[in-house]
Amino acid sequence: MKPIIIFWGLIFLCPILGHTQKNNQQYESIDSVNHGSFNPNEAHSFKEWFQKGHASGLIRVNMMNTLRPESRTYYAALAIGGRLYYHTSYWKGLQLGVGGLYAYNIASTNLSADDYEFVPKWERQLFDLKNTSNKHDLDRLAELFIKYRYNDSYIKMGKMLVETPFVNPQDSRMKPSAFQGIWFDWNEGHQFEINGGIFNKVSPRSTTEWVSISESIGLYDRFLKNDTNTLIHKNINLFQLGGHYNITSALHYHNWQYFVNQLTYVNFNQMEWSKNDLQIGLQYVFQQGLDDEKVFSDQLNNNYNQIISGRLKWNLPNWQISYNTTQSLSDAPFILPKEWGSEPFYTFISRHRIEGLTGINSHTIKIDLQPFHHWTDFNLGIYGARTSFDEKGINTTKKESHFNQLSLDIQARFYKDWDNLSFRLLNTLLFANKDILNPFLKEDILHAQLIVNYKF
Repeated sequence: MKPIIIFWGLIFLCPILGHTQKNNQQYESIDSVNHGSFNPNEAHSFKEWFQKGHASGLIRVNMMNTLRPESRTYYAALAIGGRLYYHTSYWKGLQLGVGGLYAYNIASTNLSADDYEFVPKWERQLFDLKNTSNKHDLDRLAELFIKYRYNDSYIKMGKMLVETPFVNPQDSRMKPSAFQGIWFDWNEGHQFEINGGIFNKVSPRSTTEWVSISESIGLYDRFLKNDTNTLIHKNINLFQLGGHYNITSALHYHNWQYFVNQLTYVNFNQMEWSKNDLQIGLQYVFQQGLDDEKVFSDQLNNNYNQIISGRLKWNLPNWQISYNTTQSLSDAPFILPKEWGSEPFYTFISRHRIEGLTGINSHTIKIDLQPFHHWTDFNLGIYGARTSFDEKGINTTKKESHFNQLSLDIQARFYKDWDNLSFRLLNTLLFANKDILNPFLKEDILHAQLIVNYKF
């Protein structure tokens, strides 16, 4: 109850603490079609409502390779797919949206390995995790919503993409996570912004079906272990509520609250301050377990968990460097389904999650370079991470373990004759830890991914 009181107290105090400005809507439902400036009467009839609509799409090629030199295990996959979205124009503030996506398995090694230690974890995620032999029937309805907008505020109902710290598309495969429910964004005061929603279904990344919120919890691990059991609590919904403030031009605050009945309550806070070339960020997360029946986790039953994450970043014209750390302040693990999105912690890099770990002590160094003066949208990222945590053995005694990672992440967008074309090349080295209990990390892993996108 205390975090809720603190949150609402901050809503009323922020206009007093500093002069607030209109928020840039960093967190919101995602419009997959760019409409330009808002015109509530863009259409004047039912016919014009559809005739003056807007469409956009994406063609994506996605390739992955994973090599384990010690066991001489190699997996690879090549996928191609696309997305097509259509949104009507605004008629008396109303808008309809629909979108779909598809993917094809052009080529791949055998992705049906049963041994969890050598499972092709990432390559499977390009297609359908539930049916690894499915190579062609990989289409999905991605959007279907009705939206009403008034000035800078709106309400949206149906199937949609959502962007919040823990609930987001995590769109680096072929099919991003999407959600079914109601979403609102109130931004009329321009001193602070409030948004949030309630969702009862989700189509997790790398799947082709829409499932209930309860069925999605732990879905990835069950698919990897070929576990066909379905864990369902009745009437489970995902609630989100966010508040955002630009207290001054240099100081920004975000608060997000997540409530999943019979599972968990999470309060996420982020404060960032910048001046000249220096940026400092602080995140604090409070979690309370609500799983009294211990269906989803025997560690979350009425336990409290606290995590703090910090960043110190130096920004220069052609390069940036940051030191990031994330620490557990309690013995309970942080548990929030990875099927709903990637983590917002400052230490996060691709292929490096801390969800489900206990006693987290994580550190990352991130270096970003823009080496070409006339190609500002070319970024070379060099990231190193080390995460220590506590593991429980068979005799339930705790022991400290760790895993290390080094990544080279190149991202670029082209111009002129190649406009709307972009690519990402990710190279990852996961260093072996022979003493770790997780068999997946007992030997070195070399992993590479190439994504090529063309938007239209």
